[in-house]
Amino acid sequence: MTGNDSDLIKAWLEGDEGAFVALMKRHQEQVFRLVRSMVFDIEDAKDITQRAFIKVFNNIGRLRKKDSFKSWLFKIAVNLARDHLRTRKNHLTLEAWMEKGTGNTPEKRLISREIKEHIKEALLSLPPRQQVVVSLRLLNGLSFKEIADYLEIKEKTARTNFHFGIKGLRNLIAQRGLGP
Repeated sequence: MTGNDSDLIKAWLEGDEGAFVALMKRHQEQVFRLVRSMVFDIEDAKDITQRAFIKVFNNIGRLRKKDSFKSWLFKIAVNLARDHLRTRKNHLTLEAWMEKGTGNTPEKRLISREIKEHIKEALLSLPPRQQVVVSLRLLNGLSFKEIADYLEIKEKTARTNFHFGIKGLRNLIAQRGLGP
């Protein structure tokens, strides 16, 4: 089924079940990448993505502006990921986002694993909004405008959070002796 999001929402609300499936297929990969950039764990990201679509399914009638479906969907996903981070902060791994090992030798793989752990700890020690903005920008490649839309903040605020988040990461990494 084709059409823009507004057409699909209208069709779904009029009883076309295939329209919701089309919406889900259209946005599922982006939502998964967004969530994964925040929680790192693939299985947790799959679960949160699924819960986001269930929440959309149950609440789509509440969407005021049919043209803002994508932003609304991403806001739901971000909020679910934030809730997840609050409850399972210690279970996150950066392995899913970084290449496994830096070579074939056990020594290189061990060093790489240690560096990844330090980066993960540094990222998780940032204030929550900085953590989310840095993750969305670096790991998901979102523009500051997209980040601002998803988090419902000003673009300048997204840039500021990113700036201070990166500065904080650099300081934390340097404190651990991993920086230049």
